[in-house]
Amino acid sequence: MFRSTVPLCEATEILDGMREKNVCDERHSFYRVRWLRWSYGLILLLPLAGCDRDSYLKPFGYDRASLLKRYTPQDDESLAIHYVDLLSQDRFEEVEAGLDPTMKNGETRETLASMAELFPSRPISRKTVDANVVHGRDSSITSISLEYEFAPRGWLLAQVVIQTRDGVKVISGFHVVPISAPIEVMNEFTFADKGFSQYAGLCLSILVSIFSLYSLVLCIRTPIGKKKWAWLVLIAVGGFRLTLNRTTGQWFFTPLAVQVPPVMMFCSPYGPWMVQIAAPVGAIAFLLSRRRKPRIALAPVQATC
Repeated sequence: MFRSTVPLCEATEILDGMREKNVCDERHSFYRVRWLRWSYGLILLLPLAGCDRDSYLKPFGYDRASLLKRYTPQDDESLAIHYVDLLSQDRFEEVEAGLDPTMKNGETRETLASMAELFPSRPISRKTVDANVVHGRDSSITSISLEYEFAPRGWLLAQVVIQTRDGVKVISGFHVVPISAPIEVMNEFTFADKGFSQYAGLCLSILVSIFSLYSLVLCIRTPIGKKKWAWLVLIAVGGFRLTLNRTTGQWFFTPLAVQVPPVMMFCSPYGPWMVQIAAPVGAIAFLLSRRRKPRIALAPVQATC
C-alpha cells in the first residue's frame, strides 16, 4: 500500500517545479559560458581599436586631422605656430613681448634660450595634435599642442597656452619637450611595452563589464513585474569613478561621479586612450535584493510501501 505525507497532485507539482529549477540552472550556466566567450572575443578585438583611428572616422567623412581642425580656433592656432617659430629662430625679445606679465622674471630669457636649443634644425613637418578651449565669464584659455618632426628621426612637442581677455591675447604658458616617437604612435592601443598598471586596468574593466552584463541578463530573465524596468536602468549606473591613462599608466580617482555605463573608453584624435571604470553599484544592489528575496520552502515528499 502506497502512503504519502502530501497529496499526489501536490507532490507532482513539487517535482515539476524541481525539474523547472534544474532547467533554469542549466540555462543560467549556458548564458554564463556565452558571456565569457563574448568577453574573450572582446579581449582579442580591443587591440584593433587603436590600429587606425582614421578608418573609424571615414564613414562620417573625417580623418583625425580634419576632425581636430573643426574645433580648433584658427586664430589661436596661427598665433601658437607664430610664437614657436619665433622661439626656434632665437627671436626672444619678440617672444617676451607676447608673454603674460606674470610669467616674466629674471630667468625668462635663459629659459627661452634653453627651449630654443631643443630645436636641432629646421623641421620637415608640423601638425596640430591637440586643442582645448576653456571659456570663462570674461575670458577664455586655449591650449594648442604642436608636433614637429626633424630629420633623420626626431620629434618635439610644443604646447602654447593662450589667454584671451577683452580681445587681447597673451601667452600664459609655453612648453617644449622632446619625444621619442610621433604622438599617434605613442598613444596607440597596444599591449606592447605596457606595465602592470595598464594590464590591471584592462582586466578590471573586463571584469566589471562581465559582471554588469551578467546582472542585466539575470534581471531580464527574473519575473519581478513592473520593477524590472527600474532595475534595468539602475544596473547601467556606476559610481566612484577610476580613470586610467593607457599611455602613461596613471590613475585618477573621482569620488563624486555617476557614469552610464560603468565602463567607458574614449580618446581624442591624437590623444591617449582613457579607460573609465565605475563601481557597478546598480548591479550590486540588484543581486543583493535578489538574494534577500524570500524563498518558499518545499515540503519533503515521503513515500512508503
